[in-house]
Amino acid sequence: MGREEVVENEIFLYQYNQFQIIKESELEQSGYYKGIFASPKVQKIGAMWKAIILLIMVTLSPGGNGLFRSIYKSVKVSVPCEGDAGHPLFLTPYIDAGKVTEGRQLSLVAPFPGSNVKSYAGYITVNKTYNSNLFFWFFPAQVQPSDAPVVLWLQGGPGGSSLFGLFVENGPYFVTSNLTVRARDFPWTNTLSMLYIDNPVGTGFSFTDDSHGYAVNEDDVAENLYSALIQFFQLFPEYKNNDFYATGESYAGKYVPAIAYYIHILNPRMDTQINLKGIAIGDPYSDPESIIEGYAAFMYQVGLLDENQRKYFQKQCDESIKYIKEKKWFRAFEIMDKLLDGDLTSDSSYFQNVTGCSNYYNILQCKDPEDQLYYGKFLSLPQVRQAIHVGNRTFNDGSEVEKYLREDTVKSVKPWLTEIMNNYKVLIYSGQLDIIVAAPLTEQSLMTMNWKGAQKYKKAERKIWKIFKSDNEVAGYVRQADNFSQVIVRGGGHILPYDQPLRSFDMINRFVFERGWDPYDG
Repeated sequence: MGREEVVENEIFLYQYNQFQIIKESELEQSGYYKGIFASPKVQKIGAMWKAIILLIMVTLSPGGNGLFRSIYKSVKVSVPCEGDAGHPLFLTPYIDAGKVTEGRQLSLVAPFPGSNVKSYAGYITVNKTYNSNLFFWFFPAQVQPSDAPVVLWLQGGPGGSSLFGLFVENGPYFVTSNLTVRARDFPWTNTLSMLYIDNPVGTGFSFTDDSHGYAVNEDDVAENLYSALIQFFQLFPEYKNNDFYATGESYAGKYVPAIAYYIHILNPRMDTQINLKGIAIGDPYSDPESIIEGYAAFMYQVGLLDENQRKYFQKQCDESIKYIKEKKWFRAFEIMDKLLDGDLTSDSSYFQNVTGCSNYYNILQCKDPEDQLYYGKFLSLPQVRQAIHVGNRTFNDGSEVEKYLREDTVKSVKPWLTEIMNNYKVLIYSGQLDIIVAAPLTEQSLMTMNWKGAQKYKKAERKIWKIFKSDNEVAGYVRQADNFSQVIVRGGGHILPYDQPLRSFDMINRFVFERGWDPYDG
């Protein structure tokens, strides 16, 4: 493929130090970037007002063992690596010894051929007793990284690798069917420094040598994440004063409030402070009881269940809620796993049996999209593992993580989320087509939150959100109160940035840079 053909077929929005091809894109002509960079906060970041065009074509040999299900929380095989993948890079010894410069240099990921995307990856030890280690992959923003906010991305599950988010949702790359890597349209790494962490311990490339190293509740999750973040900012001290946001989706609706609350409580007492400005959570599974309560009615109303099935589903949900109220956490989990999730049962769930669908992330998709499975195979390639410093460590399927967090799955983090809503910027967003944490169930949950802006939120008028004034399509709907924004994104499901990349990119930038929700000229 010639360069001219590449330019015509692939438009990507990057700024590179050495290889720059500047072209007026349709987005620029329509005023999108002029609009998005009009706010004072964004103008401080500066340089990105031209579209940079680059196609990243990395041809790697297909291979690797194991079959991966496409959705991060349902990967069924833990995959080791065959071949020379180098050795894992453990950075905590360098941090402890004050050899930060050396550690950083070692963690630098060699750019894939044809790209200048700078990134760093390696392991941070969060518990030396159990040799518990969290894997991270960090991408400084393409535009003015010295000023750009640092954004932590956590996947759901529990036990979903954040590399799913990187490769399938909002990172700079996506993986093709022949295991080549190409640049993504509208990656969040354009304007934000993205930190992807495989969380909790035992997820993805993260691991522990002792069963006691697994998290059994959100306190354990937050403690390990906090240790990793403190060490990360010791390794990259130039970012410690940048605005920091904790983000994620689905079960990260627990992780994100947990780490944000931990930072909120510990910041005043610690020498190293994290400049937390806010959180953003997509389709948050923060308060299971309020979500479970509405499942049957929602699925009936969208035609997934008939009346008899609805009655059975509601009866099972009521039974699970009863056990939650009695704090019989395992029984509550067991009911919902057999009814809907099917994660730790050997049989298909009731939902799968009556709908014929294995996908509960988008009402329009009965099966998981095939291209969401490619990243797992890509990560089994020795040359990829060598590049990101994981060696032959197994890429874990998350089943062990979920086993240890079974009781946690039905517990609420509502008190922590309330405290964060009272003190920081918060964005809760939903895909209109989601099933597992459907938009009306999230709103139902938000209505039970007793935060300081609760009454204002309940009275707030929902507004139509368009990206451009000239758009015929509506991007979504926004409801605001004080520093809180609730957004429903049209045409998207649970894996929102995958379904709606431009709308997701626009949404996160409006939130972080306080651009507001008025449409841009154009």
